[in-house]
Amino acid sequence: MDFITKVVQVKVPEFLSERDVKVAAAVEAFSKDSISVGKAAEIAEVPIQEFLVELKKRGIKAYPYTDKEALKELKL
Repeated sequence: MDFITKVVQVKVPEFLSERDVKVAAAVEAFSKDSISVGKAAEIAEVPIQEFLVELKKRGIKAYPYTDKEALKELKL
């Protein structure tokens, strides 16, 4: 699926970095089931592993199964 992108200018408090804003926008879109975790990491401009950590910090599940279920599914 191709995504149409747009540039948005937003005023944010000085203590927020550009990275903070990009990650927040990506988390919001992911939380609304609008995009995949991979696309969200791309929007946030961070490696997928780093984005997964951000989701975990916010208590958001990246996948609809537990770590134990994932390991079982992957036969690890």
